[in-house]
Amino acid sequence: MMGSARRTAGIAAGVVASAMLVASLGPIAQADPVVAEQLRAKKPLRGITIALDPGHQLGNSNPAFASKLAQTRFNGTITKGCNTTGTATNSGFPEATFVYKVTRRVKKRLERQGATVKMTRTTNSYQRWGPCVWKRGQFGAKVRADMLLSVHADGGPASGKGFFVIVPGLVPGWTDDIAAKSQRYGKRLIEGMAKAGATRSTYISGQTLVWNDVTTLNFSDVPAVLVEVGNMRNAEEARLMRTRQGQNDYAAWLVAGVKAAVRR
Repeated sequence: MMGSARRTAGIAAGVVASAMLVASLGPIAQADPVVAEQLRAKKPLRGITIALDPGHQLGNSNPAFASKLAQTRFNGTITKGCNTTGTATNSGFPEATFVYKVTRRVKKRLERQGATVKMTRTTNSYQRWGPCVWKRGQFGAKVRADMLLSVHADGGPASGKGFFVIVPGLVPGWTDDIAAKSQRYGKRLIEGMAKAGATRSTYISGQTLVWNDVTTLNFSDVPAVLVEVGNMRNAEEARLMRTRQGQNDYAAWLVAGVKAAVRR
């Protein structure tokens, strides 16, 4: 009886959710199921909230903020600092600037497909710092996101190129609730990005690192994936990262990855 009651309640909840979705699509859709399905196809991410975390901040290199960035916190396995400057291309194009430009494009593209998108930072300024990585990790739950995506670029070996992801390992009392789902989302994101044309990492086997000491991931209470979209020390990728077309390409690949990760 208990199982039957739960199933009945689940069916009822599903019916209510479907009715609410159709209602949100407008009176024409409510009257015509075919139109409703067409609208859903145009807005495949309707009802999904994504927390986007553009790594670092340009002002993290400003000496005026050194004391703020020196803050530390225990992340479940080790104690780490508030934030860092990130890497840069050999010509000095900062990671913070690159990922900010890309994530702004990602936000617009995801919103056009119906998603609600919130960003951990909305500026890229030498006069701003942080936020600290533990606040970035907590941000996903704060905005009730379905997924936290932290976007970075690597400073790897110059001969290497391509993207890879870092997902949380199991840290008792910290990531028990998100580790498995984060790893599943990470795998889907890889396949989605690669299918869209992104270059798989040539120096990270399987394009996946499972780490238990990344503060942003360990502080998250929603599924979280950190993606290194490319290698800023690779001359070919560095050239692509500096151009508008290249930034558009990285954004398109990330959007394809997000859609694959959170697919219903």
